[in-house]
Amino acid sequence: MASAYQIIDEPKPGRLSRFTVDPMWPLFAFMFGGPFISWAWSLFNSFALGSPSRNREIIAVCLGLLGYFAVLTAMMTSETLRDLGPVYVRLALVVVSLFACYYIYLKQSAACEIYQYFDGVLMNGIPGVILAYFVGSKLEQMVRTQVLTGLQQWIS
Repeated sequence: MASAYQIIDEPKPGRLSRFTVDPMWPLFAFMFGGPFISWAWSLFNSFALGSPSRNREIIAVCLGLLGYFAVLTAMMTSETLRDLGPVYVRLALVVVSLFACYYIYLKQSAACEIYQYFDGVLMNGIPGVILAYFVGSKLEQMVRTQVLTGLQQWIS
């Protein structure tokens, strides 16, 4: 019976491991393309990396989405938030989104360092950031428009 020593926090890369990038790149994708493309890339990276904190990262994305849409809903229904102006609402959306993105970055960084220590190879994330720059803001605008249109039907 052979037994091997295994670190609890050691990532378990699978078939997607050749697509693993440093968690910094999905964080940059948030800065250049918005939260939705960054969250999607972070979740894909979590599965590719075999992150031991994958479930926490999924929960962070779900809470980020919930917070993002809660701010949008509050903007639509609250007279106080409507009077504040779009600059403060946008700031609240950025804060909620950045909190989730940075939490995921911190969780994946530890697993990524261990992955690299055991000779894991990372891809370059620059093409993904460029894609996020061109696609991310359009995706965010589309999702926001669809959600606000759906909310208008429920509110009126």
